[in-house]
Amino acid sequence: MRPGTAVVRTGLGLLCMIMLAAGQASAQVVLETGFERDVNRYRWEGLARADVTSGPWVIGMRNAFRSDAYLLFDNRLSFRDENRFRMDAVKNTDRLLDLTVRSTADWFSLSRVYHQDAWVGLRHLSEQGWWVEPAAGLTVDARPGALSGTGEAPVRTDAGPAAGLAFGMPMREVGGYATQVDGQFQVQRMAPRAGRVVRLRAATGRTFARTTVNADVEVASLRRDAYQAASFLNRDEAAVRRAETVESTVSDTLLVGVGVSTQITDALDAVLRVDAGLNARRVRSLRAPSDALVFDSDFGRQTVRLDLAARWRFGSGYVRAGMNAGAEVEERQLDNAADLPPAQAAQKLTLLRQADYDRGFLGLSITGLVPVSGRWVVQFDGSANVLQHDTPEVNPDDRDELLYNGSVGLEYRASPAWTFSTRMFGSWFHTVYLRAARSADNNTQRSIRLRPALTWQPSPDTRIRLESEVRATYTVDDFLLPGRRPTDQSAREMRYQLEAEQGMGDGFRLKLDAAYSDLRLGRFLAGEFAEIPFDTLRTWSGWVRVQTGGRITAEIGIRYFIRSDYDRAASVRYGEGGASITRSGRRRIDQIGPTTSILWPMRKGTSIRVDGWAVVQRVSTQLYGALPEEQADVIRRAADRGTRSLIPNLTVSMLVYF
Repeated sequence: MRPGTAVVRTGLGLLCMIMLAAGQASAQVVLETGFERDVNRYRWEGLARADVTSGPWVIGMRNAFRSDAYLLFDNRLSFRDENRFRMDAVKNTDRLLDLTVRSTADWFSLSRVYHQDAWVGLRHLSEQGWWVEPAAGLTVDARPGALSGTGEAPVRTDAGPAAGLAFGMPMREVGGYATQVDGQFQVQRMAPRAGRVVRLRAATGRTFARTTVNADVEVASLRRDAYQAASFLNRDEAAVRRAETVESTVSDTLLVGVGVSTQITDALDAVLRVDAGLNARRVRSLRAPSDALVFDSDFGRQTVRLDLAARWRFGSGYVRAGMNAGAEVEERQLDNAADLPPAQAAQKLTLLRQADYDRGFLGLSITGLVPVSGRWVVQFDGSANVLQHDTPEVNPDDRDELLYNGSVGLEYRASPAWTFSTRMFGSWFHTVYLRAARSADNNTQRSIRLRPALTWQPSPDTRIRLESEVRATYTVDDFLLPGRRPTDQSAREMRYQLEAEQGMGDGFRLKLDAAYSDLRLGRFLAGEFAEIPFDTLRTWSGWVRVQTGGRITAEIGIRYFIRSDYDRAASVRYGEGGASITRSGRRRIDQIGPTTSILWPMRKGTSIRVDGWAVVQRVSTQLYGALPEEQADVIRRAADRGTRSLIPNLTVSMLVYF
């Protein structure tokens, strides 16, 4: 039996047992299922939750399943399945000890990994509210071992004992501070591998007059062992089995945060927050042959961040100003460099250091909403951000970045039915690479957008909104290397969008969405503020549908989409022999098809929803340039006819309460 099959059967079997016991116990079972077909992807999802109270037992279960199937070019299906199962059961007694039973099971088909554990523990709950729960259990872990020869690596299944301890204290006052603490400790032994989970969290806070101070800390240490993907030195299968190498990863983390919020006046408040984190990760190769080359590495990350904000309120308006600053450092080292040949150690160390960096950032921001009168409202926001990204000499990605963003919006409510709004956005982004190897990539990008909109809603049954946008973006290199062509670019877009709804009585409602976009790309001539166009991308889209129903809602409509753009190398097949020709040209995609939707809510929150839409697609081409005279008409007809396809899509989801 495959591990995944075991997981699914285990979860479904336990759920069936709960459903059978529901007649004699207080139980609630929730099932969520869904199916989706989207172009070349099929997805099945299932989520089952059950909460049962039977005598002294309180049982909670959850099983989540997802399966994705991708249709590849050769009509072959590629599957990716995942299943996660959780079960917690507590037997409440009149004594100070409660019996607990917990189980987890996870399966991942793509990596062929299956992990399951089961725990039995005793929970002691004190009169003061804190609790402690020692537990013992069994762990089973299956994953690919070493690959010897050709083919697929065999799956190795290891099992062994496990022990754990959990404790916690709910939020309560300790020395005048509201404090909460919880922790977890687990060790697993699955020879020749091992696992470990250590986690401790604490949070505390106190309010003094108009000021609140809070702090939290988390300490964690995790260990995960996996087999090496390949054997060393192409050893025979028996030798590989005896000396299969285990890669052990240990990750230690410390997170600390302190926050202060204060009400300075009735209209002014401020917030200060400081967060710091440390992470150390060690990778070691265990049970490796004595003559094999292994690379043991160390990873370290340190982060610190400061956030400061103040907000001033006046009537229905406000102004908020903020600042954030921080730094982050990542370093990697080769732990066993002294035991390796110098050439191998230098090569591996160079690869590790290419990912090292030091990063510092500073940001300032301001946002606000100011009612000018009963009909006018002004919104604004702006920010300035600086990033300094430093890398070792082996990595040329050493750069500084400067970004300014800003927007101003105006809304005018002429009457209860008419609303006019407009918003302007602007940004300026400068990137400077500090090393000569990448300094030619230094560039400045400027962007500006204007987005006016008009809304008319004379009644709840009628609503029309028309929005347009003009956008211009210009990217200019800081300098041009001799012998290279300039790469400065411009992008200008005009876009319109229409949304309309109209009630037609008897529960019917007509909805319309339509959009048009014209995007023009070109080579930008900064000195003359002109451009040489090289592509124009136009899109049209629309969706008309009629909705009806009260408790059961149904919808039917039609949707279309058209895209036209330039293709430097458009290929067209023509003639009975399937000959092809490639020329520059204009590619056009036409899509049209029906849509439907049904939402059926039932008793106790149970519901079924079905969404379906089909796409009839035609891809045609208008070729540019000279064509062979004897085949010109045949080629043009084939290009205009293009290729046709039918793409059905379907989504079905169901939520059931028992």
